[in-house]
Amino acid sequence: MRQINILFLLFLLCSFQSRAQQSIEGFAPKHSNKTAKLNRIVDFSTYRMEVIEKTKIDSLGNFTFNINTEKAFLSVIEIDNECGYLYVDPSTIKYNFLFPENIENLNRFRKSTNQLVFKNLPKNDLNTLILDFNLRLDYFLYGDTNSLIRMAKRNQEFRDSLNVFKEKLIPLYGNIKKEYLHNYIRYSIASIEQLTNFKNSEQSRLLNYNFYLNEMPVLYDNNAYMSFFNQFYENILSIPESANEEKIKFAINNYNSLEKLDLALANDYFLKNDRIRELAIINGLSKIFYNKYFNANNILSILNEIELSSKFEEHKKISSYLIQTLTNLNRGTESPTFELNNQYNESISLNNQKGKPIYLNFFSTYNTQSLLEMEIIKALHEKYSKVISFISISVDKNITDYNNYVLNYSDYKWNICHYKYNHQLIEDFKLKSLPKYILIDKNGRIDQAPAYSPIPDGNNHSIDETFFSILKTTSPKNEFNVGKKDTRIGGEN
Repeated sequence: MRQINILFLLFLLCSFQSRAQQSIEGFAPKHSNKTAKLNRIVDFSTYRMEVIEKTKIDSLGNFTFNINTEKAFLSVIEIDNECGYLYVDPSTIKYNFLFPENIENLNRFRKSTNQLVFKNLPKNDLNTLILDFNLRLDYFLYGDTNSLIRMAKRNQEFRDSLNVFKEKLIPLYGNIKKEYLHNYIRYSIASIEQLTNFKNSEQSRLLNYNFYLNEMPVLYDNNAYMSFFNQFYENILSIPESANEEKIKFAINNYNSLEKLDLALANDYFLKNDRIRELAIINGLSKIFYNKYFNANNILSILNEIELSSKFEEHKKISSYLIQTLTNLNRGTESPTFELNNQYNESISLNNQKGKPIYLNFFSTYNTQSLLEMEIIKALHEKYSKVISFISISVDKNITDYNNYVLNYSDYKWNICHYKYNHQLIEDFKLKSLPKYILIDKNGRIDQAPAYSPIPDGNNHSIDETFFSILKTTSPKNEFNVGKKDTRIGGEN
């Protein structure tokens, strides 16, 4: 088995890098006049994305991204609440694809994935090659009844057939000079090997570690590598899976110490490498954050320590992303930001609304409950506008519906915006259904999420109570002047 793996390792010897100016041309006719974003996945644990480029889709549905890259990476092309995946290959100068019409997404708040349809995609492009490999792998695993039985048993027959499958891959891909491809194949196979039922699971784990991880570079940008890595170290801090469970618990719960946690794991053969150990700790902390045996605040504290002091820049970023994910919309945390135009075409953002608490609500013109509560917000605005800022954001799919709404309800004088197909806004505020309310304090931090609605809930609570308390604390107190007439009704000093 290991001899075959040594041959498999030869894939890496013929890799190289290049740099090129690239044009990525798309056609999305149903999304005309919207914005298309080209994102790069920067962390495969939280699947955090960073925008590389944004561009306007023209009236016919055409859009183009122009980028420079020297290394292959997985990108996400995003339009409204739909997306498609593209491996950007530096050797491919031009991509041309259709962003196809998807079946109507019944859940407007969940991003749907489209399969991009490429035109004249080169045979040696990374997308072609990875698709070709994935089809071969799927057929090996699930192609017929025998494959399914073999996969279910994962016994010696499965291991032998997997070795034969790997041998067949070498003449197919061995001479292709694409590092990302070879690593993708290598660690896709590694994930399958890890699922195989060896008689001695520890021996299997040792073999996989020595071949796939020990003295090998950490490939933060390769989705197959990170999937294998996260799978390999999935239970490194979990209870009762870890052999050092008491030391781990004390390091986190009692000491609240990254140093103690690091010491508790340093003698583990699979964690002897500093970089691997710290990345495994980050991954492990994310897995146990909601575990009742661990102190969640201490987990955040340790992640913050990694973010501030790690010697690995990649880990600082990953820890930062993870903290944001775990604390998103927690009370006292920074609110997600946005910038939109209101019904008067004025720019509205959280920054220019600071100084007063903000009552933020999401609605749509096709949601009856939303429309009913907007009428009550009108009364709240008239009553509390001196101490509360109001922002309503429409998530109407058709912006014409929003435009007609604000035109018909011109007596609604607070800021009413359309989300302008910014799906990140929906994700940031965890929008799952309508209406939804968020209360942000005057410093831009989350106060209530979700906040009370304008209509009393089952416990007879409504946001009116909160607003009244804010009004009382912000209103100037009456002062009594000794020796002077009290001008209040019916009162004297």
